[in-house]
Amino acid sequence: MTWHASGAATHLADAALAGESTEQLAARIARIARALCGAQAAAVFGRGLQGPVLFGSDGGVPAPDLAARTLKSHQPERRAEERASTVSLPLRSRDALVGALVLRFDPDVPVVLKPLDPLVARAAAVLAAAEREASKDRFLSLAAHELKTPLTSIKGFAYSLGRRLEKGEPFDPRSVTILERQAERLHGLLEEMLEVSRLEMGRFVLHQEPCELGELADSALRSVRRLGFDGELSVESDGPLPLAADRERIERVLTALVQRARAFGTPVKVSLSREGARAQLRVAWPDRTLSVAERASAFEARWEEPQLTRQGLGMALFIARHCVLLHGGELSCDSDAFVLRLPLRSQAQRDAGGHHVLVIDDDEPLARMLSELLAEHGYVAEHAAGARAALEKLRNAPA
Repeated sequence: MTWHASGAATHLADAALAGESTEQLAARIARIARALCGAQAAAVFGRGLQGPVLFGSDGGVPAPDLAARTLKSHQPERRAEERASTVSLPLRSRDALVGALVLRFDPDVPVVLKPLDPLVARAAAVLAAAEREASKDRFLSLAAHELKTPLTSIKGFAYSLGRRLEKGEPFDPRSVTILERQAERLHGLLEEMLEVSRLEMGRFVLHQEPCELGELADSALRSVRRLGFDGELSVESDGPLPLAADRERIERVLTALVQRARAFGTPVKVSLSREGARAQLRVAWPDRTLSVAERASAFEARWEEPQLTRQGLGMALFIARHCVLLHGGELSCDSDAFVLRLPLRSQAQRDAGGHHVLVIDDDEPLARMLSELLAEHGYVAEHAAGARAALEKLRNAPA
């Protein structure tokens, strides 16, 4: 088939709409590119953790090393040899590098790349969209596998415990500990999935309230211990550090930082201090010094890494950085510690605390429980069992 540049780009878009896979689209791109410029062979490479990944080719697989150079430099690369000339072109979509198109030419064939311009632009967009969909499928597959592990454990231990209770047989209390640990792990994985979904859909909304960083750190360490961490953990604090923050999310941020720090060494030391108008928390580990590259990638998504080098679904620190930024804070990585900085709650914010709240519910025990919970978070809370009791309280309330 004889191709023209604009027609080739349109044909590629139609193939993408027809639902072709990343590999099929890459092979089609290579075939069209080869025909447009008279190349001997063409191949499309994507970015992988260990270097370039071959997506598809036509007529052979030319120069993966040249593709690696393009993926590193983000620039076209050329190499001329006696037997062939090879060119590697970056494939960019919205300023993001998504791959490289490598072409090998016979030495007596002129290297003319201009006809490829429309194809390269469309190919990058098509590949980026296809790879996003493929990534979602791989992530969901990983999530299903990770969720199955604690769920199977919970099901097995719950069944065994139930059978023993039915028969009046003694049971090992450690079974309950394992159930709690696996339930905590399952809850963490589900929260991680939900947070990824909220980020993807732009629905990551904070629910801020008065809280204290030291209390959140203690709660996070309890969560880590419930997950089975028996190593040394210590907390040092200069004093109260009041915040206006999303309590649950900051606790998850701290839990993620401690869990990741464990992978670098123990004991893990958590230290809290005041830095001007900000609270600072350091999660430090001994012995291991992170390289510049490790520090730069510390908060990137890690879900495609092997299980031993990621935690949970590998998204916890990626979510953590996003959460901290929404709080107006900063999350960074030193060579031997993670450093979290959050704005302290101002005196004006503290003076605005102590709001009166009336909890109304026909179920009086539930209303009482909710009012007690609100009181723990700095509110002056009362409860009323139903609308009539609530109106009576409001009439008798001081102006």
